[in-house]
Amino acid sequence: MEKVHAELIRRLSGAWDITVLSATLDPELRPLVAWRRVRGVPKRPMPAKFLAFCVLGGLALRSTLRVGGTAVVHTCGAIVLNRADLATVHLCHAGFVRSTGRLSPRPASSPRRLNTGFQRLLALGAERWCYRPARLGTAHAVSAGVGRELEECYPGVAVAVVPNGVDTTRFRPDGCERARLRAGQDTPEEALVSLFVGGDWDRKGLAVAIDSVAQARASGVDARLWVVGRGDQNRFSRVARRAGVDEWVVFFGPRADTTSFYRGADVLVLPSEYETFSMVAHEAAACGLPVVATAVHGVVDLIGDADAGLIVGRDPAELAAALVRLAESPALRRRQGAEGHRRVAGMTWEAAADQLHTVLRQMASPGGMVGPTRPEDY
Repeated sequence: MEKVHAELIRRLSGAWDITVLSATLDPELRPLVAWRRVRGVPKRPMPAKFLAFCVLGGLALRSTLRVGGTAVVHTCGAIVLNRADLATVHLCHAGFVRSTGRLSPRPASSPRRLNTGFQRLLALGAERWCYRPARLGTAHAVSAGVGRELEECYPGVAVAVVPNGVDTTRFRPDGCERARLRAGQDTPEEALVSLFVGGDWDRKGLAVAIDSVAQARASGVDARLWVVGRGDQNRFSRVARRAGVDEWVVFFGPRADTTSFYRGADVLVLPSEYETFSMVAHEAAACGLPVVATAVHGVVDLIGDADAGLIVGRDPAELAAALVRLAESPALRRRQGAEGHRRVAGMTWEAAADQLHTVLRQMASPGGMVGPTRPEDY
């Protein structure tokens, strides 16, 4: 979420006077905006962080508007209880619960399930308060699927779908980088390297990906898995050992150079329980990788009818069958990778900023604001 707002700030700051209320802000963004730092917000646990910002951020917003007068109030989801004109919804918590049937990932440890479940309950309460016509003008959904969830869970609130963007100058194929990385990992060109990127490994299905590699190898495919991101490496290393593929599953941890791994791999795997847009899937497609994923928001729009990858169930056998199919047909991999690259080419951050600028301009025009515009009403 922070990355998305940073990209939009960079592109909208020339057309708008932007004031950011946040606990932290990237130093590169500070010259572009007026930053009002919200102090006293703890870094963890997340429920405490959420509650602290909800109160302190809400007070800071109210006092800022009293000084500055009328403004377009744009929030990152249901993060303060003040009235907002636009809320960018990266994750609809009510939609998550409806889709998964639970508050937290089932395989996770008890402390994590408790922490995540409590945080989800707080988020649900905030959504129910904030996502009402009396409190919100328009909800900005980052994918069509999230837009549908908002319309179903919070009827009456206007919804504008503006997908996230991709840095297509950074994320692109590079054969030399591919060869360098694979040589450094002692990975032959004929091996099929599946790439898993991101955190929240239980929700995103890392265990499913590991088991699928084991089944693909049992079918005679030289399948391997690279894991990039932060998670419980000890627990998932045990999953790999039990599956007999610990030698073929490599954990790289959180990395700033994810582009290199996209370029070095053959396919992105995302057997996720729930997504809203999936930046990872779109970045991988921009680098020419076919995407093998469950039918989650954003990804189904990207893949289409098996044009840019394959849709599978959240099942190791299905994912393994897809990997075997792609391993046996390099031509299919190339074709799907090229189509994904083509589809993402127009999804730039400039395009996303232009669309959001149009939404904001409509709100700021005379008669365009929905609901009260006086500072005391926020």
